[in-house]
Amino acid sequence: MKYISYNNHSFKKTKYYGRLSKAQQDDFDLLSNIFYFKTNNYVLDQLIDWDNLETDPLFRLNFLHKNVLSEADYQQLLSLYQAGASIEVLQPFIELIRKKTTPQIPYDEKCFPTAGGERIKGLYRSFNNVISLFPDPMLKTCHAYCSYCFRWIAFNNSEVQSYTSYKDPQTPVTYLKANPEINETLFTGADPLTLTAAKIKEYIDPLLTIDSVTTIRFNTKALTWWPFRFTTDKDAKNILELFKHIVASGRTLTFCAHLTHVKELQNDNVIEAVKNIQATGAKIICQGPVVEGINDTIEDWVNLWSQEVALGLQPYYMFVELNHNAEASFRIPLAKAVHIFQEAEKRVKGLQQPFNGPVFMNDVHCVSIDEVTDDNDAKQFALKCLASPYAESEGQVKHIPYDKDTRSAGNLVEMFMPEEHSKP
Repeated sequence: MKYISYNNHSFKKTKYYGRLSKAQQDDFDLLSNIFYFKTNNYVLDQLIDWDNLETDPLFRLNFLHKNVLSEADYQQLLSLYQAGASIEVLQPFIELIRKKTTPQIPYDEKCFPTAGGERIKGLYRSFNNVISLFPDPMLKTCHAYCSYCFRWIAFNNSEVQSYTSYKDPQTPVTYLKANPEINETLFTGADPLTLTAAKIKEYIDPLLTIDSVTTIRFNTKALTWWPFRFTTDKDAKNILELFKHIVASGRTLTFCAHLTHVKELQNDNVIEAVKNIQATGAKIICQGPVVEGINDTIEDWVNLWSQEVALGLQPYYMFVELNHNAEASFRIPLAKAVHIFQEAEKRVKGLQQPFNGPVFMNDVHCVSIDEVTDDNDAKQFALKCLASPYAESEGQVKHIPYDKDTRSAGNLVEMFMPEEHSKP
């Protein structure tokens, strides 16, 4: 299959746009002019159930839903549009909504590596032994976009990309050599595996000259958004050879697949891609968020984890959506997330370990959540800091009042920030 991508304009020229109801078409027309939209022919042809769009999780995963906006903004926008206002006329209002829904991501200055007093662009170190690397071309796009992605602001935004990335492949070398405790480099993005193998290799080879770097990791959605990347694409052989090259250097190559629903793995193309990746010596681990309307049942996670294990993949993290978007989101009540994780884990326990979750990743701390009962038989949420740029924070447990309906644990950055580093 030849890769064909579609944006909000070109999708409307496909036969699939005509299969949307009038309400779904209105939603698509409006929302895809606020947020970036991208899909491809594989997703359209083989993943989405076009006869059951209202309940299809893969449609919800790729196509935006009105709950990404506040009810008031959505209704006002829809009313104006249905009254005949063009997208051009609505543009000022759209820009206001876009600003309101821009993710507010917490950072800590400690996480930005420096050299000579200047920040090294494109490097982010939230944990002691791991550093995230953002080469410029890896921030640009994915094979298709997830509707709940909080990094949408970086897509097609040259200013954001320039400020948060590096172009020279040698950029991280000096810092890594000066900090040998860093043994894992993480490439994320957007999606690093949208690039050609030759371009990726340019950024990998300098790292292989550093003895202290023992693990190379890719965070990617390519496995299920475009499995042909590892099977029949003209560059498929090259990317698999690159994986072998990394493994042959003595490094551990971790292929971290971002998965949301078992339907993504129930496809012969994906199964073939998994086998090809595994044959290179790469280790495939899996992570993804629990999100409303897509995978927020116990059965969803039992099925997903079971299929991962059946394919020789390692379930790794179940994430909880953070409140990066103050207007609306795909978050579910924390009590429901904990219940889903605990019950699903019981039913697949023994297949493969470990399972980690539910876990918040707030770009500073990695925090797990659980329910506990105190001495007075009162329920609480127990929050444990699993990893942090501050060693003294790791392992700390904080308790907050139990509320079966709350979708927020509060400000986790401040909660686990050592007092001497807290802002007054």
